[in-house]
Amino acid sequence: MEGPVPRLLSISIISALAVFLAGAWLLHDGVSARDLLHLQIEIVAGAALLSVGVVSSVLLLRDWIKWKRELAKYRES
Repeated sequence: MEGPVPRLLSISIISALAVFLAGAWLLHDGVSARDLLHLQIEIVAGAALLSVGVVSSVLLLRDWIKWKRELAKYRES
């Protein structure tokens, strides 16, 4: 890949993956918790982080596909 867009995209992918994994870990850890309040907090936080990770991954994929199409058009002309 070339240019500033893929570099920014790779940093964004890493951060989206980190948020996604943190959410999955919190959900997994929250389900196995014994304390009810602790369980609710970890499940809500895990679900929020998991959803942010999924949404940001989808948006990144959409932007990457758009960038690849524009790059192909630019190379053709």
